[in-house]
Amino acid sequence: MIRIIILSFLMLNPCYKSIAQTTLDWIALSDIELTERMSEEFGTSYEEASFSKHIMALDSAEVIISGYMIPLDALGTSYALSRNPNASCFFCGKAGPETVIRLWFEPKHMKRYDTDKHLRIQGQLRVHSSTKHGFLYELWNSKPI
Repeated sequence: MIRIIILSFLMLNPCYKSIAQTTLDWIALSDIELTERMSEEFGTSYEEASFSKHIMALDSAEVIISGYMIPLDALGTSYALSRNPNASCFFCGKAGPETVIRLWFEPKHMKRYDTDKHLRIQGQLRVHSSTKHGFLYELWNSKPI
C-alpha cells in the first residue's frame, strides 16, 4: 500500500515530471517534411522543415539520444551527434539534416571526443525551422551519460 502511495505521489508531482527525460531515437526525429529554399542573402540553398506535432512537443524538453560524435572544427571544441558514422553522415551527402544534432556542452563536459565514438548524450532539445543559420536540431547543456 505504501508503495502505491509513493508511486502515485511521484507520478502526480509536477517537480518529478520536470526532471524526467525522454529517450529519443533517430526515426522519431526524421518525422519531418523538408523543402529546399534559396537564400538570396547567402547565395546558396537551405532546407526548411515542417515538423510533426510529436517533435514540436519536445522543443525545450530534456532528452537523451545515442549517436556518433562528429567534430565540427579542427580543435575539437564543437561537435555534432550523428545518426551515422562520419563516413556516411549528413555532411558527406548520404543523409539529411534531420540526422545530426549540434551539441552545446556544459563547460565541465567540454573535452576532446574521438570521431565516431558512440555515446548517449543528454541535454535540452531545441528545434529550428530551417538550416539557413545552422542545424535543425540542437542539444543545449549537453553531457555524456
